[in-house]
Amino acid sequence: MATSISGRTLVRGTAKCSSSSGPRHTPLLYSDVGLSFWGGIDPATSIIIDHTHPLRGQAVADTILAIPSGRGSCTGSQVLLELILNGIAPRAIITRDVDPILCVGAIIAEEVFGAEVSHNIPTIMSVGRERFDQLTNNSYAMIAKDATTKLPEGSLLVGSNENEFSGISMRNDDNSVVKGNGVDFSLLQLSEEERAILDGRSGTAAEQIAMRTICRIASITDAPKLIPVTQAHIDGCTYIGPGGLRFVERLVKMGGKVNIPTTLNSVSADRRRWASLGVSSDLAVPANAVGDAYLKLGCTESFTCAPYLLPTKPGCGEDICWGESNAVVYSNSVLGARTEKVADYVDICSAITGRVPFCGVYLDANRRPGIAIDVKQFVNDYILPTTKDTDAFWPILGHVVGILSDGEIPIVVGLEELDEEMSQDDLKAFCAAFGTTGSSPLVHIAGITPEAKESSTKHEFIEGCHKRAEITYQDVRKSYEMLDSGRTTSSGDDGCSSPIELVAFGNPHLSLDECAKLASLMTQAPEKEAKVKVMATLSRHVYDLAKERGHVETMESFGVTFINDTCWCMLLDAPIVPPNPKALVMTNSGKYAHYGPGLTNRGLRFGSMAQCVEAATGNTRLSSPRWLTQKRGIVSLCGATMSRGRLRLR
Repeated sequence: MATSISGRTLVRGTAKCSSSSGPRHTPLLYSDVGLSFWGGIDPATSIIIDHTHPLRGQAVADTILAIPSGRGSCTGSQVLLELILNGIAPRAIITRDVDPILCVGAIIAEEVFGAEVSHNIPTIMSVGRERFDQLTNNSYAMIAKDATTKLPEGSLLVGSNENEFSGISMRNDDNSVVKGNGVDFSLLQLSEEERAILDGRSGTAAEQIAMRTICRIASITDAPKLIPVTQAHIDGCTYIGPGGLRFVERLVKMGGKVNIPTTLNSVSADRRRWASLGVSSDLAVPANAVGDAYLKLGCTESFTCAPYLLPTKPGCGEDICWGESNAVVYSNSVLGARTEKVADYVDICSAITGRVPFCGVYLDANRRPGIAIDVKQFVNDYILPTTKDTDAFWPILGHVVGILSDGEIPIVVGLEELDEEMSQDDLKAFCAAFGTTGSSPLVHIAGITPEAKESSTKHEFIEGCHKRAEITYQDVRKSYEMLDSGRTTSSGDDGCSSPIELVAFGNPHLSLDECAKLASLMTQAPEKEAKVKVMATLSRHVYDLAKERGHVETMESFGVTFINDTCWCMLLDAPIVPPNPKALVMTNSGKYAHYGPGLTNRGLRFGSMAQCVEAATGNTRLSSPRWLTQKRGIVSLCGATMSRGRLRLR
């Protein structure tokens, strides 16, 4: 007999997990590894494309997808909306943790597209850690609301074979879309102005939809009220399908305008150079239309994935609303500002209302770390003895910490001796890589980041953690090999059987200091190999500063092509990506090395900035970082093991 597992319904979907004429159950697609929908699922096919994920190659359509949570990108909500509009979304999504980003795609489908997605919206449930672990070894599932059972709302039936569902009949109810299906806002403490907009008695139609969306997220996250924010950064301005364009154009038609200063993330094409770069109009035209629509809403023409490099960056303790995973982690961790990892579409809703739910890391108590991750021994054994190529250490470390944190806010211990050597660009690279494998919007670094800098606070944070882990050589090596995945095509440790045809800089966007460093390296390097393209993405703001200082001219003399407005996570096709499917792309970005193979279907090589410049000159004999090959000892993992990315304490 099928087993019942109780949970909490976050979105009461319309897609039935079976039909009265068909099977009584749906295949259960289970993993104990979190999945970023953006960069992890192809919205046109529903196939999982994340090359690091255990479910790679599986299709999520017509399944019940069970994952601990999303991870990485804020754009997961966009991908889910496109899957729903394309009719290939999962029938239900079961998560261990409450994940607002995944919920948003379903909420927007319901609130904005209504009857058009009549029976395609998945039910989304959260079941908690213990009950989620019970899903292991089950192959089929059914949401109780679709069956004639006496189980309460929020229950899930699971079984290891089809026979366990015999005797269960299906309900014939019409699961049509009802906006705000079952959502009760009565306990939400709203001002009279907020309540009037929510009830439709005040504001434009755009403000009303925005307020309903924000209040639904508040309900999901158990926020008692909404709070004002000083600025917003919009991640949802990328074009990954027609749904996102239709959404923002509807906001414009409904009279939408932002009510706080609002910057825009990288879009999907260089708005001024797309034609000369060879980008197809099939992408550039709708991509520019998305950007135009957000500008009509009153957003500023920033177009950068590194808003912390703009003069408008927030201060410590400032409540903001930012999308873009690397920017969220950096703003919380390095700047000490406060923002949740705000989902695409919620970001513009918050910019229109000037409000966010008072939840998550907006609260002091929720900014405390839950796991202490000690890297001191590794640093002593491998990093301190050398200064060669250590800039590659920071994205690798971020990747490792994201895996080990397993949904917790981590505090990293043991980097104090590197405080003087650690640059803002090192922290940028660390935060970006952490944002690909971690789901937390915040990471503390003991003695370095603002909230963990004071000795008393640092020790209080560490002592308060309920989990401990120590980073081993094996952990670092494994993440390096995952990022340098193109090495699997190599003829040996130092050589490649496939050519490196593109060197990609700027994910996140290059800073002025990085431009200066690249210009210096390129001045000292031999000539660029003619067959290798070297391309760098950066904001218009940083480009203009670099041009004033002569860095742009130096880099262009070497052979660099500059791209503004977009970045490597959106540059997915030829001719920017090499047409040759066997070609390799070289990068110093942990974020791009993680997402790139799935997004471009090309092999990615990862190394330091200096190694990338070497690759541009035709040197394909790229060894592992020198500090990683100094096998002076293996650090033991104290009280912890890893299983497919999950930390288990002994």
